[in-house]
Amino acid sequence: MAIATEVCGVDPLAADAPCCPVCGQRGKRVRPETVGNLLRDDRLPVELDGYALCLSTDCDVAYFGRRVFHKGDVKVRVWFKESDPAVPVCYCKHVTEAEIIEHVAVRKCCQDINDIQEHTGANTGKKCVTENPAGT
Repeated sequence: MAIATEVCGVDPLAADAPCCPVCGQRGKRVRPETVGNLLRDDRLPVELDGYALCLSTDCDVAYFGRRVFHKGDVKVRVWFKESDPAVPVCYCKHVTEAEIIEHVAVRKCCQDINDIQEHTGANTGKKCVTENPAGT
């Protein structure tokens, strides 16, 4: 069974949310700029409107709409579809889960989100629409 993850900007109760054609999980609509910047150049569709991100952690699909694009079609690894702590959780500032764990558990310098932001820069960028696969 595919598990859906929580992603900022998603209303899990939205009846009009598109469903992934492979796993059937609800997806998150993404802006054309997100798809256009994050799909590999050789995979770019002519029309960038109408795509959504598959929110299932178990599904290999990244974006779906007129066509289906898999994780390998994306320039970056999709954080919630990977178990590697070296995958970014903040794409704008290139902060990984491993770095956050280092600051919280090893260095013990971060007690809350404000500390994490101050020490790593996570969640302080302004390029989520074009850098984060979720566009948020």
